[in-house]
Amino acid sequence: ETLIQYASGKTDTKFIIPNGVTSIGRSAFYNCSSLTSVTIPDSVTSIGWDAFYGCSGLTKVYYKGMAEEWDNISINNEGDYNNYLINATRYYYSEEEPTESGNYWHYVDGVPTEW
Repeated sequence: ETLIQYASGKTDTKFIIPNGVTSIGRSAFYNCSSLTSVTIPDSVTSIGWDAFYGCSGLTKVYYKGMAEEWDNISINNEGDYNNYLINATRYYYSEEEPTESGNYWHYVDGVPTEW
């Protein structure tokens, strides 16, 4: 399943991409400058060209997998149009409080929360 289009210009600050989505389509979050965080499931294997173009408020990415899995996602960054996604602080999912240092998160009452 591909996430095609999140309404351009929406003012939501957070968005949780549903589990099972495998692709974030081209321009999916185009110009959603109010978006400050996005939660991406580990089912995602590709992120299209300019999917996060103009998302100047995006500072946090909560990824449901680990760093090795993130590195396997095909991210089209032609023209640096996904830089806001790439340069945001990335947090990796951990059900238990991690013992090693790094950026980790878990759900608290359905809300992504940093450890």
